[in-house]
Amino acid sequence: MRDKEKPFILTRGPLGSFNITPRNAQGWRLMLAWIALSLPIMGAFALFSESQHSDRMFAAGLVGFLVAMGVWTIGGIMWMKARAEVVDIEKLLREKREMERKRRR
Repeated sequence: MRDKEKPFILTRGPLGSFNITPRNAQGWRLMLAWIALSLPIMGAFALFSESQHSDRMFAAGLVGFLVAMGVWTIGGIMWMKARAEVVDIEKLLREKREMERKRRR
């Protein structure tokens, strides 16, 4: 996928931090579609938690919900990273500092 066609921008920051942002209308649609995929997980947990009167069963359902949301989150990050143009802030800052040093000479 060429960079001009990529629907997301991934900005890398210090210490391995990153931020994924929709780049265009297609990116917003894809992100909303991904968020919509979490609704069945949340709805199932809501229905399950309403019907459970046992603390032990509720705790098991909560663990299942948290695992499912963790898998959903990691999957979303990997999916968006594969469709994102990467901008490395630290690299840009290093290049800017080098250019400023060259200008001073």
